[in-house]
Amino acid sequence: MTDVLIKHMQSLLPNVTVSKDSILPFTRAQFVKKDELILKENERCDALYFVTKGCIYMYYEQNNTQQVIHFALENWWMTDYKTFATQSPAVYSIRAMEDSELIVMNRHQYEALLNQYPVIAVYFNKIHERAYGAALLKQKTYATTSKEEFYRYFKNTYPDIIARIPDPIFASYMQVSLEELIHLKQSGIS
Repeated sequence: MTDVLIKHMQSLLPNVTVSKDSILPFTRAQFVKKDELILKENERCDALYFVTKGCIYMYYEQNNTQQVIHFALENWWMTDYKTFATQSPAVYSIRAMEDSELIVMNRHQYEALLNQYPVIAVYFNKIHERAYGAALLKQKTYATTSKEEFYRYFKNTYPDIIARIPDPIFASYMQVSLEELIHLKQSGIS
């Protein structure tokens, strides 16, 4: 599994050699089953998760309903970044959407890795730049388009993702009912 992470690091840092032996002591593997809870809202957030296989998602509970805000597929990182930094109780939960294989790094391991290999901070900076840019674009797209336009945008921009996300989870992400999502899908939006 570490090979997948090394390959991803090298894709973002092509002029830097990162060896498996240098990363391995700072990580551990975690295998999770579909629907398994990885991080629970209000529990201490002490880990970053890199998806090597599968899909996980982030959500919060509101009125006993999951409000999905983010997905992570292969080669994506996920954590509750605000609380990871402070190791305070998580604002979000993270759950496996599919059977998944993760590389996990706790806060201590993360800081030790960056101290020992400062160039890895450039890698994480690139990850955070991409994630923040994507979050802002999603926010703008969602705020400035109709539900139909948002669905069309997502379907055309991320066809591989939308094919893997169960309808109830994607409906929550779009903040529509399952019935509304099914109607959008049946209306032939392309």
